[in-house]
Amino acid sequence: MNGGTKMTNKERVYQTLQKLSKDIDFEAKQGYTASEIAEKTNIKRNVASSILNQLYRDGKVVRIKSRPVYFIDKEIYEYASKKIGMSADSKAIEKFLRVSNNPFKKLIGYNGSLKSQVEQVKSAVTYPPSGLPLLLTGDTGVGKSYIAQLMHEYAVVSNVIPKEAPYVIFNCAKYADNPELLAATLFGHVKGSFTGADRDKPGLLEEADSGYLFLDEVHRLSPEGQEKLFLFMDKGIFR
Repeated sequence: MNGGTKMTNKERVYQTLQKLSKDIDFEAKQGYTASEIAEKTNIKRNVASSILNQLYRDGKVVRIKSRPVYFIDKEIYEYASKKIGMSADSKAIEKFLRVSNNPFKKLIGYNGSLKSQVEQVKSAVTYPPSGLPLLLTGDTGVGKSYIAQLMHEYAVVSNVIPKEAPYVIFNCAKYADNPELLAATLFGHVKGSFTGADRDKPGLLEEADSGYLFLDEVHRLSPEGQEKLFLFMDKGIFR
């Protein structure tokens, strides 16, 4: 053993965050969570969270209010804000981080021919409290399915839904000739509700809870199925 002073948990957390912040890729991350710091320092998450919040109160780190909360070294934060020509205002940097993490950048025309549509989609995704249902229309092959996927990614990076939120795809056209089975697949069914229903089974609406359900060829739903879907969209309930 040497005669050096043992590093405190607070010092370990701060030094770890400083080191991680120097290598941060703003295209991919907003900062670091208490869980990530706890794992790196091998201390309990609640201890790491308490220390990070203490460092925030000390003016040494910046706290990004989101779900989950992110932390970043203040010097790196201020350097990033100067680099992009902004003040070190928290709202400004949070906006910058959201733009940097924008999944729609992968869409050809996101900032040109499709800019208006992308802005509408983003507004629907982030509309309080939990977004709005969206109807995507267009010819076959224009990219409706891809935009739906990007919506889910954007909802995650915007902290509208959790990172692990499901993304469920259902092609209504496959069941167009069997409206009863289509409705049962979408809304679920109880045992004995039709021939072959030998047990209760939740529908895709429940499977997609807290995430996104993409209904491809939704116009192929039967009128009864559409009515049930509209009731769910309007009131949040179904039977």
